[in-house]
Amino acid sequence: MKSTLEKSGRSGSDETPKPTTELRDTFAVDVDDGDKKYEKTADNSDDGDSDVDCDHGQLASKCTIRDEIVSQFPQDNLVHCFGYGSGVFSQSLSKDKSAAGSAGMLDLILVVDDTREFHRANLQRFPHHYASLLRYGGPDLVTKIQRQGIPWLRDAHVLFHVVDEDENNNLPKMKYGVIDREDLERDLTEWDSLYLAGRLHKPTLPVVANDNNLLEAQTKNLRAATAAALLLWPSSSSTNTAAVPWSSLYRQIAALSYTGDFRMQMGGEDPQKLDKLVQAPGQLQRFQDLYRPILKSYETSGLLSVSHSSSNNVGGGLEWDSNDSSTISYLRQQLPQSLREDNTATAASNNRVIGHDALAKALEAIVAPAARNQSLKGVFTLGFRKSIQYASAKLSKGLLSRK
Repeated sequence: MKSTLEKSGRSGSDETPKPTTELRDTFAVDVDDGDKKYEKTADNSDDGDSDVDCDHGQLASKCTIRDEIVSQFPQDNLVHCFGYGSGVFSQSLSKDKSAAGSAGMLDLILVVDDTREFHRANLQRFPHHYASLLRYGGPDLVTKIQRQGIPWLRDAHVLFHVVDEDENNNLPKMKYGVIDREDLERDLTEWDSLYLAGRLHKPTLPVVANDNNLLEAQTKNLRAATAAALLLWPSSSSTNTAAVPWSSLYRQIAALSYTGDFRMQMGGEDPQKLDKLVQAPGQLQRFQDLYRPILKSYETSGLLSVSHSSSNNVGGGLEWDSNDSSTISYLRQQLPQSLREDNTATAASNNRVIGHDALAKALEAIVAPAARNQSLKGVFTLGFRKSIQYASAKLSKGLLSRK
């Protein structure tokens, strides 16, 4: 494959393109999708307006989550919300529709523009969501622990709550995290922890979206994820052209935020996690929808060529010149600044293998401490009993999946 970067007359980094309509559809919410049901199993009948589709792995409706669940939380400072995990999309590899149609715990992330004010109001509304230490410490302590974490330990600046089913407030069993908009934007653009930036490398269900800056930051995040996945792709000495199937590309992208994560190493996560994130019903198409504008931008830049072999756009893959120095340099320029600095020497050497190893180690240095310290923070923010129960459930799920 001839270097198309040279043909297009481009080198180095381009300005990040503005978010497209396609990306807005996968990260933003700007239409009302009618009355929905929170959960649909394979036995439920579907009405014409519902976006719940078990045959394609979607188990939850953004409209119902927004109107029946998220609406109960303080709204004044809420700027973004998305759902993820097995409560939103099926993570079953089974061809049995009844297995694929069972929703797990609902996971939500609430993004706020004033952390203290949100927690002040949320403590009044749901005091039982907070561990005793935080409840008595009030919004000042909650904000400090969320945004600053435990002294000397870098974490992801997220405060998680694990909530049992609440019939009085019509809330399901769920886990929700709260993060300040500034902290999320920094993670998306700088990969400060790759905790939520990594979560947003995968398909999520947008529920609330009131912040265009986050949308632009997500565009940079997805461009960087695509670049990192290609730079980590094994090089070949026999050919310059690397053919990357879609499923392999998206698996590589999904793996970025698990690099060095102790939960994967200790069995706290399902060993089939990556396969399920990519191969579960509907996931390949959702990945394709999420990354289509990014790949189109790279193709326009002459970096790669895209091919599809089926009408649903999930067959085929991409090709790129994995040994071309200008292509590799261009991809490195799409990474966050800290990773570009870590790879300065290797970039100059044009040694593909050394650059691959340096990037993998740099990612591990970001992910490992943030994942470990965020989990440690959970002991204080969830309370000892609840944190042990949640960790045990995760570990049991991981061990069962190994059988």
